[in-house]
Amino acid sequence: MTKRRDGFRRYVPLSSSLLAALMAIFVLPSALNVPQSNPTQTLEFAPVPPEDDAPPPPDAGNVESLSLGTSSNLIGDAAGGDGAGAPLPDAPPPPGVGAVPVTKRCVGEPPRQTEDPMSPPCVAHFEGDNGGATYHGVDADEIRIVFIWDSRFCDQPGNEVSCCPESEYVDLDREPRSDDCFTIQILHALLRHFNERYQTYGRHVHGWIWFNEALVNDEARSPEQVRAAALANIHEIDPFAGLNYQRGFADAWTETIADADRVVISPLQAREAEFYRRYPGRVWSYSPSLDEQARTYAAQVCRQIVPFPVSFSGNPPHQGQPRMLGLLKAEDPNKPSHTTFAAIAKREIEACGGEFAEERSYPAAGRSDGFRNEQNNATHAPGNMAAFQQAGVTTVVWAQAYETTHSRAGAQIGYRPEWIIAGDNQGEGYNTGQLQDQSSFDGHAWVITTQPQDPPMEQRPCYLAAQEGDANVSTAYLRYNCAIHTYYRDLRLLFTGIQVAGPRLTPESMDRGFHAIPAYRSADPSIPACYFAPGDYTCIKDAAAWYWDADGNAADGSSGCWRASVGGQRHTAETWPQADVLTLATSSDPCSRFVGPLNS
Repeated sequence: MTKRRDGFRRYVPLSSSLLAALMAIFVLPSALNVPQSNPTQTLEFAPVPPEDDAPPPPDAGNVESLSLGTSSNLIGDAAGGDGAGAPLPDAPPPPGVGAVPVTKRCVGEPPRQTEDPMSPPCVAHFEGDNGGATYHGVDADEIRIVFIWDSRFCDQPGNEVSCCPESEYVDLDREPRSDDCFTIQILHALLRHFNERYQTYGRHVHGWIWFNEALVNDEARSPEQVRAAALANIHEIDPFAGLNYQRGFADAWTETIADADRVVISPLQAREAEFYRRYPGRVWSYSPSLDEQARTYAAQVCRQIVPFPVSFSGNPPHQGQPRMLGLLKAEDPNKPSHTTFAAIAKREIEACGGEFAEERSYPAAGRSDGFRNEQNNATHAPGNMAAFQQAGVTTVVWAQAYETTHSRAGAQIGYRPEWIIAGDNQGEGYNTGQLQDQSSFDGHAWVITTQPQDPPMEQRPCYLAAQEGDANVSTAYLRYNCAIHTYYRDLRLLFTGIQVAGPRLTPESMDRGFHAIPAYRSADPSIPACYFAPGDYTCIKDAAAWYWDADGNAADGSSGCWRASVGGQRHTAETWPQADVLTLATSSDPCSRFVGPLNS
């Protein structure tokens, strides 16, 4: 990679010999694997040198009371040292941040960085030494990040078809073009918003997207190809951080980037807590770990299902009878997280006294996502539902992995049990709920979800941020992307990490800043509890219980929605009330506006 005089980089395709050499980086000792850290320095993480008489910052909760890199949870300590080896050399300190330092326009009282209630406390101004080149992908004036995305990916928001390019990098600093696909347009707009509004200490966050044609379909992909793509991304961009939006063998990309001591935000599929601990301070997720999700889900089942008789079955003879549990799970080799989740949830439920009369599985998670189809499940669903019925199962504990054949198969034999479903960011969408058999689900299905209660689309932080970043982005693209993609929340997490790390940006300073977020309980259905416990690298810690109403008015005017019980009140594993879940439903419960993936 060479840098032109105009500041943009020229990219040279990798030869096979160079790619082989890059592969060797990860089997041979290298200075690239040694993080740059200054564990003995702490004052450098303050955004502005404090005055002697300045009062300390207020002590509150969650992201709103985030402090800068003050946690004692140091990665160097956890790893048994400070990363001895050959660190990257320090660049000469810059003279400042320019002739006219930028002042951020914070909002609110107390002031936050943006209008988003989950944005961090305001750091309105920075002037002075930011440390220069403090880490891989960090210069005095720039932080480089890379997104990976499937090429040839096409989608249709409204009547507009948007197809992403294939096998190329797109520089998100370039001016947008009319033929750019929705991913390019939205990420360009969001990066402009976050760069303008968040404190990055004199640096510009410069993003690229890598569209890799090797990741188009099952036949063309393998873990080795994905690792090769990650090595190419490291060579071409030299990123501080990567954001993962590819669908196949996503772990291979995450692991390769993290093995190079770069930061990864959003590893796509949720993983168990141990996965994140293997890369302390390198892999972060807004969504909870599988352990946290399963523990929260199982706690709801233990407190609101197991101790009480049947109350919302579609089979009248079941009503008032002791509940008989059946476990429904996916065993999809392409989505192993669902299998892991089911195992954890089963263990937790059995530990509280829940007993499963029957356990059944199916081979494909997702109705149709371009690689597999619900036809794979159609041969399993009738037998599974017949087995549940024969075993006297009144309540199906569905441990994630949305699909639609089982509700239809049950209806065909007149079997409509209680469904208690673990959300997976697909099954709790109103559009995906509408694809279930409505006689099976209407009043008989509950989902435990980490999704918050969203406001109307035009009031969502994602929509407003992208519109602020680029007023020319089509509203169809805005509505579509802010409904089904996680770009905004992932970038918010990354920019929050950059801000709370302070001027000397490294994964260690970001880790200290993230772990300085105090634990707190959500008091607002639209704001999840989001913080990082010691040894924890995933943010959300709570969930809400929703139930299906086939007559509810969805956000797009269609029939069928998930109603948020108690207005969407959120609970951690420790705070679910001890009461039958049906008693928590009220006539005033609002419909959720979460749409879910349009092609799940």
